[in-house]
Amino acid sequence: MKFRSLILFCSIVFGMYTRAQNNIDSLRMQYNQKTLRLNNRISMNGMQLETQTVKNLMLISPEATVNFNKYLKNKRTANILPLFGSAAVITGILISQKKRGPGYAIIISGNTINLLGSLFRRRATNYLQDAVWIYNRDVLYTRR
Repeated sequence: MKFRSLILFCSIVFGMYTRAQNNIDSLRMQYNQKTLRLNNRISMNGMQLETQTVKNLMLISPEATVNFNKYLKNKRTANILPLFGSAAVITGILISQKKRGPGYAIIISGNTINLLGSLFRRRATNYLQDAVWIYNRDVLYTRR
């Protein structure tokens, strides 16, 4: 009787262990196949994704969609501001050859615009990181 109880106990423990291992393997497979990775570009399952594809994937999570839209808005601003800043710096350099005061003021304002562009780029990067993190969280914990 004790031997039978021992075998039953061992089989229950072994069954629980294998079930837990299957859950871990399933979660690991989902992590490798369904989560987004953020390097220089956004990738999933080893393939780089286009912006529109990522935007469609973000629809799974409303929170991630909001952050991704904020990323796109700040990224656009961060890409436009350096163009104006560089144009102002070049104009200021040309003007400063004849009139130093106004030329230097334009150079400083152009550099300020470039600084604002880098701040927008940093904010955009933070929004993108948050969107990817929230997306990965929602994919792993709500879709089992």
